[in-house]
Amino acid sequence: MMRKISYFILSGLLVLLQACSSNSDEDVPVAGENTVEVEIETNILTRADVTTLFVNGDEMNIWAKTYNKVDAPNMMDDIKGTYSGNRWEMTPKITLNEGERTFIYAYAPYSSQITDLAKIPIDISTQQDVLYSGNAVPVSYTSHKAKLVMKHALALVTLNISSQGYEGAGHLQSISLHGDKVYTTGVLHIETGKVVGTGKETVTVPLNHTVMMQGWNKGLPRMWAIPFSTKVETAFLKARIDDEDYQVRFPEVEMKSGYQYIFHLVLTRNGLEFIPDQTQNISLNQESDQMEALEGYGMLRFVHNVGNLELPILAGDNVFGIVTWGDGMTDSYRAGGNHTYSTLGEKEIFIESWNSTGFELEKLTGIEVIDISQY
Repeated sequence: MMRKISYFILSGLLVLLQACSSNSDEDVPVAGENTVEVEIETNILTRADVTTLFVNGDEMNIWAKTYNKVDAPNMMDDIKGTYSGNRWEMTPKITLNEGERTFIYAYAPYSSQITDLAKIPIDISTQQDVLYSGNAVPVSYTSHKAKLVMKHALALVTLNISSQGYEGAGHLQSISLHGDKVYTTGVLHIETGKVVGTGKETVTVPLNHTVMMQGWNKGLPRMWAIPFSTKVETAFLKARIDDEDYQVRFPEVEMKSGYQYIFHLVLTRNGLEFIPDQTQNISLNQESDQMEALEGYGMLRFVHNVGNLELPILAGDNVFGIVTWGDGMTDSYRAGGNHTYSTLGEKEIFIESWNSTGFELEKLTGIEVIDISQY
């Protein structure tokens, strides 16, 4: 007769970048007797530790359209804006005759490869903050200053890792992202900001951080990414620590462009794992972070001789953990998870968990030892 065992613990931006600040609308720069020169002002929607303002020498693409459509004809081609420290200088200059108007779009960083504003190529291997202007800004002979609000097109994946019982140096050397719907190249629509993925070439970001028990409260490791969702498709973080690679499944997340996602993880001697209930998403306006204390730590040990083992069900809210299967493989704890072994024989399995208040084991067949001394 099949038996089951149950065990429960009883315990209770807006940063304003001013261009042409010394010129008022009355100080119209005259390019000709009946013409004016278009001016550009830029604000960047963020207060985060990313691009908050343009600096001297920065460049961006500028388009002057004949009407308010991304596919409208250009008034002139190949306009480059260069920031001089207090204003944008455009080459060639955009001039308007009396009665004329134009519609301005902008994109940074500057690229000479853009031919379609609905399909601007994006490549995160550069790990640059991508900014776009959104809807066109109209300018005319009488109102010749285009005030552009630049938005972030990518998502910022940020990590905070604490160590518990990890015995190595904790040198975080690099990170990368992987998954069926995790793209590293794509195309951006300059009005909507939507990025459609096109390629999945591996992009690895080198790092030089030391994992500590309390985590970090500033200078968090991070990576620009094309937004992705794990609500349907699985995605993985690959982290190299002390010359060893750890691959761990992302918790459920729906990324949006222009947002920073701070993921908290824990590193132990058994592996690396996300803390799913501590994920934060903010509109690129937070630079510092603080790890919350982990609670309800426990270690379960089993010895068995079955070819396919089903994990016990761990009770509790926001339970997570690391499973060491005993054959060199590790995995994230999942209720109902199981593992098939390639060879028969006795195996020792460890389940390291947090927030668990008890467990239920449906099948005892083949289970030789249940060790709850550290649970």
